[in-house]
Amino acid sequence: MLNDPDVIRVLLARLVAARCPVFVFIEGDDERYATVLLEIDVSSQALIADELLPKHGHKNMRRGAKLKISSRLDGVELRFRSAVRAVDADSHIAAYMLEMPDALDYREQRASRRTRTFEVTAELRDGDGAAVPARVLDLSIEGIRLSVPAPHVFNEAVRCSCTVWLPGGSIEAAIAIMRVRRAPERAQRGAAATDVLGARFEALGAGDARRLGRYLADTQRALMRARRATTENFAS
Repeated sequence: MLNDPDVIRVLLARLVAARCPVFVFIEGDDERYATVLLEIDVSSQALIADELLPKHGHKNMRRGAKLKISSRLDGVELRFRSAVRAVDADSHIAAYMLEMPDALDYREQRASRRTRTFEVTAELRDGDGAAVPARVLDLSIEGIRLSVPAPHVFNEAVRCSCTVWLPGGSIEAAIAIMRVRRAPERAQRGAAATDVLGARFEALGAGDARRLGRYLADTQRALMRARRATTENFAS
């Protein structure tokens, strides 16, 4: 669950720009309605939504009506709660002013399996090009999970460039940070604080994708052989 107002605003702005279909459930009405978010009204701290489809849902969009809203952005499911602040029905097409959510459920749906990595390092570069070292925890053809020294500038919805050093050579990728798990406030004495970042590959060249695919296949085979050997030793 995301609670940072700036991160929520960035994600909703991307939803507006992409004109993603948005699905709305109105409290007391079991039907699902569709709409799109037209803009973020910065001065009013509100969302502007287009008319509902089917149109008969309009009769339940009264001021104060509580809403459950969901959509998908780049393969990630977004859910949040809102309420109707105002209804514009002066024209033939209705529009609604909705409360900005104070929390947003951001669920990445993984289509590919993660592979644990061994002694793989990476480097992230922030907007100024400053390099931040990282340790790769696991990889898939779609994304990466990293351990990064804290503090750092990387938050949810941030995009940056990344170099990953694999045994067969390095890969370069543009990534989008999807999750940040902060280090515990009471870190073990003497241990450096590190955050765990989950990210999605946004741009991966054909050669880099092949190199990553070979690494994943080789690592998965090695893990399967090690698991099989452990099982056989235990059985004997």
